[in-house]
Amino acid sequence: MEGFFDSGANEFRLADITKTANNFLLYVALSFSILGCGGEDTDIDLKAADNPAPNISPNVTISPVTRSLRQGVSQNIIASGSDADGQISQVKWELVNGPELPMQGEDSFILSVTPPLSQDASAVEYTFRVIVTDNNSATANAEITITTHWGMDEFDASRLLHQATMGPTSDDIQAAKGMSERQWIEEQMLLEPGFHSPLLVLEPDRDRFSYSSRINAWWNASLYSTDQLRQRVAFALSEILVLSDVDSDLLSTHQDGITAYYDLLLKHSFGNYRELLEAVTLSPAMGVYLSHLGNKKPDEVLNIRPDENYAREVMQLFTIGLVQLNQDGTPILDDDGKTIPTYTQVEIEGFAHVFTGWNYAGAEYWKWPRNFLEPMEPWEQFHDQGAKTLLGGTVLPAGQSARQDLEQALDNLFYHPNVAPFISKQLIQRLITSNPTPQYVERVANVFSDNGEGVSGDLAAVVTAILLDDEARQPKGVLEYSGKIREPLLRSVHFWRELSAGSHSGWFRVWSQNTHGQVPLGSPSVFNFFRPDYMPSELATGSDMQLVAPELQIASDTILIGQFNEQFARNHWHIDELVENPSYNRILMKLQPHVGILEQQGLEALLDYYDVVFFAGTMSDAMRQSLREIQSQFSASPSYYQVGYLLFSIAVSPEYVIQH
Repeated sequence: MEGFFDSGANEFRLADITKTANNFLLYVALSFSILGCGGEDTDIDLKAADNPAPNISPNVTISPVTRSLRQGVSQNIIASGSDADGQISQVKWELVNGPELPMQGEDSFILSVTPPLSQDASAVEYTFRVIVTDNNSATANAEITITTHWGMDEFDASRLLHQATMGPTSDDIQAAKGMSERQWIEEQMLLEPGFHSPLLVLEPDRDRFSYSSRINAWWNASLYSTDQLRQRVAFALSEILVLSDVDSDLLSTHQDGITAYYDLLLKHSFGNYRELLEAVTLSPAMGVYLSHLGNKKPDEVLNIRPDENYAREVMQLFTIGLVQLNQDGTPILDDDGKTIPTYTQVEIEGFAHVFTGWNYAGAEYWKWPRNFLEPMEPWEQFHDQGAKTLLGGTVLPAGQSARQDLEQALDNLFYHPNVAPFISKQLIQRLITSNPTPQYVERVANVFSDNGEGVSGDLAAVVTAILLDDEARQPKGVLEYSGKIREPLLRSVHFWRELSAGSHSGWFRVWSQNTHGQVPLGSPSVFNFFRPDYMPSELATGSDMQLVAPELQIASDTILIGQFNEQFARNHWHIDELVENPSYNRILMKLQPHVGILEQQGLEALLDYYDVVFFAGTMSDAMRQSLREIQSQFSASPSYYQVGYLLFSIAVSPEYVIQH
C-alpha cells in the first residue's frame, strides 16, 4: 500500500486500519456463508485456507532528480513504494557508490543528503539504493545515480541574480554558473561603483540638467552597469531613505543634486550604516526635502522654532521606527499587551535643535549659493547651543558646536537597539521576501549588530547575510508564503536588460509614473510609493497570518492597465528587427537571439531558456502548457511576433510577477 508505513513511529496509518476492518467484515460474511452451506462447500473453503495465494513482492521507485545535487547543500531524494497484498514494513537506503557523505532519513522514503565540497571543485558521482520490505519479508529495490556539482547551476545562479541584480540576463547567469553564491557576491562588491552623475547629459538647448537627464542616467546605469548588486542595493536604500523631487520646485530644478543623492546611496551600499546616515543627513538635497537645511536656532522674539520635519522622519523611517522592537523585528509589548513608543515629542524637539545651523557648502551668506553636490556645512551663529534631550534619556550638554551635536545625536540614533531589526527587515523585504520569518530577521539583525569583528552597521556583511540565508536560497522558501511582488520598474529593467533595449539616440525617455506607477526618487511622499507593512484587503480578511504585500499598494486599476498596455506595446510594436525608420528616441527591443532559438532549436528549447532567465527554474507545467498554446495560436505569424507574444505573456503572468 502506498506510503502506509511510518518508520519513525513503527506503526500503521489510517489506511491500514481501514483495510483491517474490511478484512474483518469479509471474514464475518464468509463465516455466515459457511454456516448456511453444506459440508462439501465447507471442505473446499478449508482447503483454500490451507493453500493461501503466494505473496506478491512490493514495488519501489525513485523520483527522477532533474538537477544535479549541489555540493555543500542539503537536498532530498524521494522514493515511493507499494505492496499489492500487504504493507511496506521497512525502508532502507544505502550508498552504493561514491565518497562517504552525511545522510538522514535512511529508514524513510525521503533521504536527505549533503554532498561534501570536492577539493578541486570537480563533479562527483554517487549511486544510492533504496530497499523496501513488505510485511511478509519480500523485498524490492531501486537505484539512482546522481552527479554533484560544486558551484551554482544555472537555476541557482538565476535565483540569486533575480534577488541581487536589477534583473539577470542569460549572459549574467552563465557567467555566474559554477561559482558559489559567496564568490559572486564578493566579486560584485569589489567592482567600482557605477555612479549616475557621469551619465547625466544635457538636453539640447538646455543649460541645466532636466528631469529627463536624471531618468536617462538612471536607466543607463541600471541597464548597463556591471556592479549590479550595488545598483540593486542602492535602489532598495532609495526606498528606505526616501528623497523625492515631487512637489519641490527647488529640487526639480536641480536634478544633478537628486542624482548626487543617488550616488551617495551607491557609494555607501556596502559601507557602514552609521556613515550612510551621516551622509544622508548632510545631503543638501535631503536638507531641502525634509527642510533641515537652513534650520535656525529658536528665537522667541522673532517667533522662530526649529523645523521638526527631519528630526521626526530620521527616527520614524530611517533608523528606529515607531515602536520598540525585539531583535527579530517583532514589537516589544508592555504588561498590558500594548506596543511601546520609541520616542516622544521631547525627543523630536531635541533632535530638531540638533539639526540647526546647517547650510550649503561654500555659501557666501545664509542659503546662497545653492551647492547641491557637496555636504552641508555648519554656521555656528544659527546653531542652538542649548542642552538637548535625545533617546534613552541622553542629554547633550550645552555649549557644543553644530558638528559635535550632530555626531553625538547620530550615534544616539545608530546605537539604538531598534536600528538592526528595523533596517534589516526592510532590506530583506526589498531584496528577498515581503514576509520574512522572525528568525530570518533576527539572524540578519545579529549581523547588523556585529559583523563578527565587533563592527555594527556593516552593510556588506548585512547584504551577504540576507542573500546567503536559507530563506533566500531555498527554491521555495521555508514557508508556503515566500517571495515578493516584483516592482514594475524592476520588471521592465529585467526585460530591457535581457532584450538589449535602447533607442537610436541613446536616450531613455521613460515617463515611468504613467507606465510603472513609480519613478526613481520620485515618490509622492517620504513614505515611498508603498509602505513595508502594507496589507491588501484580500490578505487582511479571513487570515490570521497577517501577510503583507507592499508593492501592491501601487497596483491601482489605472497603473495595472498602463503596465499591461506598456508590456504589450514593447513586445509587439517595438521590435527592433521589424521597425523601419524608427523615431530618434523610440526604445526598441532586440528579439533576434530568442527568435534564433525558436527557429533553430524549437519551442521547447526556447521555453527551457525562459525557465532559466525569467523563472529561475520554477516555471510550472501549467505555465509551460499555456505558452505552448499561445505559440500555437500565432504559429502562422512571423517568428518575431511569436516570441513577442510569449514575452508579453510571461511579463504579465503571476508566476513571473512574483519573485520566488
